[in-house]
Order: sequence, then structure tokens, then C-alpha cells
Amino acid sequence: MRLSIALMSVALLATFTLPAFADDDNIIDLPPAGHTIINLSVTERTKLAQDTLNATLNYQLDGASANEIQDKINKATAAAVAEAKKVSSVKTTTGSYYVYEYQDQSTIDPKTGQPFTAKKLWRGQQSISLESENSAALLDLAGKIQSMGFTMQGLNYSLSPEKADGVRDNLMQKALTQLGAKAKIAATALGKSSYDVIDVSVDGAMPYNPPVAYRSMAKMEMAADAVAAPVAEAGESEVTLTVNARVLLKP
Repeated sequence: MRLSIALMSVALLATFTLPAFADDDNIIDLPPAGHTIINLSVTERTKLAQDTLNATLNYQLDGASANEIQDKINKATAAAVAEAKKVSSVKTTTGSYYVYEYQDQSTIDPKTGQPFTAKKLWRGQQSISLESENSAALLDLAGKIQSMGFTMQGLNYSLSPEKADGVRDNLMQKALTQLGAKAKIAATALGKSSYDVIDVSVDGAMPYNPPVAYRSMAKMEMAADAVAAPVAEAGESEVTLTVNARVLLKP
């Protein structure tokens, strides 16, 4: 009995004398007494005239043979690329190229009014993309490529990264100035005498280019007649820059 009581006393003593260890991961790093930390965010924006014209043209056709389809696509694309290379101010790249088999169920027997037995056909397409700051040269080239049997899939202006980067330093300077003004207002509102900016992060978003696109999904064969050059008018793109900061307000 005495041994049991002694063991119980030791166990109770161990329970009450064990040190309390804090979990370092859960410790909150609080500022000194009388100080306050706030998070501030400022966004500056401006609009710039778009300076780059982009066009995507597509060559598509159907046929009874995969080889026939691919041969025509290859020749049409090669001719279009050769024409584009004559215009040094326009950057030209080829896009998606695919050929697939499908069943044509659209043919109707005029005698019975019923669809003919579905035929297996092939469909293929390839696209070409044009990009230039010389809009007149690109539009003229696009018209010539349309005359070769290509259809316009997209035509829109955008803002070049170089032009957008040219205004970001100015936006950052304005944002930091606004950040300081906000920190001063916050300090005054909370009865603090001064502030320190602890850390700052700058986020320069990509410019937003509103699409002004011309789109057509019509199937085209090689055209014999010339097509007039398409028309496009440049708009504006918005460039934004956001500054986020932690600020220490001092008593």
C-alpha cells in the first residue's frame, strides 16, 4: 500500500513539473507594445494606344482521300508562307495542322428524300499567324493570303510588351507615392506618430488587350478572284501595376 501511494505521488509530481514547450510554428511574431502592423495595397493604371496588329488565317477543305487533302494543304500553306516572306516587316508563323476522317450524312437522295448511305470523307486544315507593328503591310498581306483560299479566323490589335514595360517604372513610382500617403493617413487615424515600410512586393499585370476580332468559319477552296484587304482600327490597352506592402505604425 505504501509503495502504491509513493508511486502515485511521483506520477502526480511529474505531471505538474513537466515544462510547457511552445509550438514554434504557431508563434505569432507580434510588434512591440504600442506599434501596429497594417497591410496596404495600391494599384496604378494607364491606357496606351495599341501598336501591334495580329491576324490568324486558316485553310480548310474536305476530300475523299487523306493524301489529297494533305497535298492541297501543304501546297497552299507553302504558297502563303512564300508570299509572307516577301514582307519583312511582318512576322509569320504556322499554327495548328490536322487531318481527320468523318462521315458525311448531309447528302439527300432527290427521289426518296432520304439520306444516302453515309460516306467517309476527310477534312483537314492549317493556320497561319501574322504579327506586325506595320498594320498597312499586314492588312495588304492578309488580303493576298485570303485570295489564295484562306479564311480570316482572327484579326485584332494588341499592345507590345516593350511599350507596356516603358510605362511600368512611372506607374511604380506613382504607386509607391500613393502607398506612403495611405500609410501616413493610417498612422494619423490610429494616433501614431510615424511609420516604417517593412516589406514591399510589386505585381505588374500583363496589359489587357480587348479583342476586336473578325471571325469566319466558312470552308474555302482555292479562290481565283482577288480579295480586298481587310480593315482594322487600333484601340487602347490598359496597363496596371499593383504595390503591396506591410507597414509598421509607431507610437
